[in-house]
Amino acid sequence: MGDSDVSGRTTGGLFDSLRSLIATLVAMAHTRVELFGTEVEEEVRRVVALLLGGVLVLALASLALVFSGLVVIAAYWDTHRVAATACVAIGFIVLAAVSYLAVRERTRRRSRLLSSTLDELERDLALLDKQVSP
Repeated sequence: MGDSDVSGRTTGGLFDSLRSLIATLVAMAHTRVELFGTEVEEEVRRVVALLLGGVLVLALASLALVFSGLVVIAAYWDTHRVAATACVAIGFIVLAAVSYLAVRERTRRRSRLLSSTLDELERDLALLDKQVSP
């Protein structure tokens, strides 16, 4: 049984406070797990969309480059076939190098995974530290 205070209310004991604290912590954990799941789902969708888009762009660009190269070689076939072939090959090498540099730069600037979840956890820790400190 709990003790009564002056107003006649029953004050909770240590176990009631502990139960309330555990309930709060479980509710906070539940919210963070839901946020984590949502962020993972969004990231998976984003990555799948990027991969599908990238594959489509790569396939279409490859076809366009091959046929463009064939047109240039065919146009100069009678007069400068070796030079035309070399120029097309050098053009493909330059485009590949530029593409490589763009992809490398993009991978360096990747987004921080689960940033919202981590921010929420940092706010929770700051709030708990503030409540524990006198």
